[in-house]
Amino acid sequence: MGQMRHSSWFALLFVIAAGWRVAGLIALLLVSLVGWLGILIVGLIICLVATRAELDADSPAMSVTLLRRQYEQTFEETPEERFAKWAQRVERNRLLYIARTIGIATSLIGLNMFIVHQL
Repeated sequence: MGQMRHSSWFALLFVIAAGWRVAGLIALLLVSLVGWLGILIVGLIICLVATRAELDADSPAMSVTLLRRQYEQTFEETPEERFAKWAQRVERNRLLYIARTIGIATSLIGLNMFIVHQL
């Protein structure tokens, strides 16, 4: 992968910051409207997004066919290339695991506090 220009980094950081700001405002609005149930919904959305990202990345529809991709991975790549791709997949799954853990924890906190405050 090539090096990004300085202005590209600023544009990327701006988009990331704007996205987090919008997501935060939506979460704040949702929590202010429905209370702890909003925390539960935010946690479920985090889990849904993490699961969707994992399914989309491993989908056979991303390549021409599943068999062709398996053939290329088995016979046409060197062991170093296969190891590099495996390391990338492990890193992506680690980040998705962290996101799912945060989503599950948020959902459980929202559900428990909703039950405590409703009963």
